Amino acid sequence: MFRVSAFFIATLLLFSAIPASLAQQNLMQAQAEADALRDVNRDMKESLWFALGLVGSSVGTVTGCVSGILGGFLMDFDSLYFGADPVTVCGLTGTIVFGVLAVPISVHMYPHSPSPPSERFLGKTPEYVAAYTQAYRSKAISLRKKLVTAGSITSNLGILTLLMNSGL
Repeated sequence: MFRVSAFFIATLLLFSAIPASLAQQNLMQAQAEADALRDVNRDMKESLWFALGLVGSSVGTVTGCVSGILGGFLMDFDSLYFGADPVTVCGLTGTIVFGVLAVPISVHMYPHSPSPPSERFLGKTPEYVAAYTQAYRSKAISLRKKLVTAGSITSNLGILTLLMNSGL
């Protein structure tokens, strides 16, 4: 009789310890993710990333427009553009391709991998460090993409307004 009750007690102790350790691990991971999100919001230089999208898109637009205009001078495809000025058509095509599409696509494809400062990991467990780093990187990349895209859209809308007011 003693063996049976000792077996049941050992089984109960074994299975009651597993959920407690899983709960503790989930709590640690949730804390690491919360800390990482807080730190990303504190560390992120939002104006810098917005300005990068703004300037990058503007430079891409001007480069595309100039290269399109130069290409339009070198080509004479009047029949392809149904009588439209090839310089204007090539300039607008270059503007759209380089300005509107190049910057957001390059930012979304660029493999940037921000890493948090290592002093934040002093005295932390390896599981905490892994969860924190993964959450920090994913949130930082997401914020960067959003800010650069917003800057690019703002630049493109400004240039479109200038083009519409100039009569192109």
